[in-house]
Amino acid sequence: MAEASKRGRAAGLREPAIRLAHLLVLSGFALAQPLFDILAKHAEFFAVRGSAPSDIVLFALAVTFVPALVLWVVELAVGLVHRGASLLLHLVFCGGLFAFFAIQVLGRLGLEGTVVLIVGAALAGAAAALALWRTRLVGSFLAILSPAPLVFLAIFLFFSPVADLVFPDSVEVATAQVRAEAPVVVLVLDELPVVSLLDRDGEIDEGRYPNFARLARESTWFRNTTTLSAQTTRAVPAILSGRLPKQGKLPVFQDHPRNLFTLLGGRYRLNVQESQTRLCPNELCGGDGPDTSERLSSLYADARVVYAHLVAPPALAEDLPAIDEAWTGFGEEGAAVENLDASTEAPSVDVQTFYLGRIRDFNRFLRSLGPSAGGAPTLSLLHLLMPHGPWLYFPDGRVSAVSQPRAPGRDGEHWWDEELALQAYQRHLLQLGYTDRLLGRLFTRLEKTGLYDSSLLVVLADHGIAFRGDDDRRLPTEKNLQDLAFVPFFVKLPGKPERQVVDRHVRIVDVLPTIADALDVELPWKLDGQSGFAKGPGADEVQVGRLSAPYDDLLARRDDALRRQIELFGDRNWDIYGLEPYGALLARPLEALAPGQGDGTVTVDAAGSRLLRSLPARSPLVPSPLSGTVSGVDPGTWLAVAVNGRIAAVCKAYRHGEGPVRFSALAPESAFRTGANDVVFFRIEGPAKSPQLSELETTLSG
Repeated sequence: MAEASKRGRAAGLREPAIRLAHLLVLSGFALAQPLFDILAKHAEFFAVRGSAPSDIVLFALAVTFVPALVLWVVELAVGLVHRGASLLLHLVFCGGLFAFFAIQVLGRLGLEGTVVLIVGAALAGAAAALALWRTRLVGSFLAILSPAPLVFLAIFLFFSPVADLVFPDSVEVATAQVRAEAPVVVLVLDELPVVSLLDRDGEIDEGRYPNFARLARESTWFRNTTTLSAQTTRAVPAILSGRLPKQGKLPVFQDHPRNLFTLLGGRYRLNVQESQTRLCPNELCGGDGPDTSERLSSLYADARVVYAHLVAPPALAEDLPAIDEAWTGFGEEGAAVENLDASTEAPSVDVQTFYLGRIRDFNRFLRSLGPSAGGAPTLSLLHLLMPHGPWLYFPDGRVSAVSQPRAPGRDGEHWWDEELALQAYQRHLLQLGYTDRLLGRLFTRLEKTGLYDSSLLVVLADHGIAFRGDDDRRLPTEKNLQDLAFVPFFVKLPGKPERQVVDRHVRIVDVLPTIADALDVELPWKLDGQSGFAKGPGADEVQVGRLSAPYDDLLARRDDALRRQIELFGDRNWDIYGLEPYGALLARPLEALAPGQGDGTVTVDAAGSRLLRSLPARSPLVPSPLSGTVSGVDPGTWLAVAVNGRIAAVCKAYRHGEGPVRFSALAPESAFRTGANDVVFFRIEGPAKSPQLSELETTLSG
């Protein structure tokens, strides 16, 4: 009897254990392995957010075991009530996990249709559940695979690039001996081609960017500076370390122990805000960072977005938060925009935009600037993700009210539509206008604290960006290299402001030795760069990533890029909004155009519709770009948008994949008035000199 009782208990435990093994294996293949695979290839996901080794281990353990354990506990709870229902639930869970695995396999096979992928995955999941129920061999096969989740976990933690973060090398913080006295302020901007700042004469456009123009008047402008990488996590370490980017290096102190912070940290108090790197060691830049729960919460939230991109069909993935704009805070910009209360009459626009993460960081940096305490000078550095996309800001600081912050028109890095690429270019230039305003606020703060005259002020960008149809935005190509390569670099020396222009070829690895030269600091280690103040022509070749070109040839191509920009957008603020061939329609009253009646219906998305119905006074949000769907109109048709009786925007209808025909119309802030705004859409036909407009039925959604 006792022996039979033991066998009964063993049999009673065996079935739940087998079910747990099924769930662990299927969860491993459907969830853990694909997530581990993509994050191992992009270890910056952990490095940039400053994840501790324990954070990564806890994350990996949770991904490997928690989903399966949660499902298993639910099964056990149901089994206490009804054993048959527990078995049915187990089959549903297993089929669902297999469906998630199948949709990824089908996607890798080249299938893109939403219906095909979802139906195919559902059928595969149902077939797997049926096979598990009817065929003992399937259960046995899953049991054989039970070690797989542990293998995935071990590979991720011990044999991938993430292992360098889980088991970091012990690197001693060795500061240099310096005697410099001048405070140092460094502002690293992100994703800014120098061409975007220029007027038709190759000077800083003072009309659009008065504060950058002031900087150029009062500093040394290294006009022909080039980056070495279009990836922030490689470019910024090259700036701060003076060393060429190397494959496999992560943007952390352990991989770049000799940098600006260790050069000056022995003498200077460090006031540092890094957004996409972690090069300042805790011993020098310690402080109150996020606690473990906050770090893990951010980690899991962003990992969920990454996984959603892995399993979502392409058409649905477009509505997910972007994961290629930064390494952390996926979806924060869009959530922040939606959480802004458009009805709030704020005392200033900046109070509202404070809630957007990058501006919150900038405001915190401004507050941190002040006279040095204790006699030691201060090194203050901010890496600001501006004018980096998503492009939400207008020059006055108001924010686009859009349901999807990411500009349409690209798949991954590739611009698939010329007009949408140009609209993104427009939005970039507008956000650059707000970046100029932030620069002016920095000047005001430095002047108020007495730092402007006494400090060494350095302003530069890490890399550029390209806006060309059927080409990549940040992966270097023969077509876009000049857009990515040339970046702004200004150095204002302590004392009386003095304009100087240096035309020699300077690279971003020259930034650190230039700072050392300006401070009269002798570098105690060898660098790949040299001071920008040095004599000689500089390197005769430009290299960005793996692509290179002769320097003189690329200079000529940069001149071509500037001519293209002037032809597209002129050098007046209103010109930014015009797009050929119908840009001349902008600001024209409807009565002067005599539009006719046409067929077709336009439906404006809810985000814009809400504000068009009632735009509060001094609203921090602007219903532009207006976006939505069009019926009865073919993709490629030109549309005009009249706001309050005048043409405010022109755009092309477009379709991406199997989705509906859509539009995205960028209108200036000045086109909208407080209260209700009258909006009418038109089809444009005929030559640019005498276009014919046909009115479409316009509907506001929501």
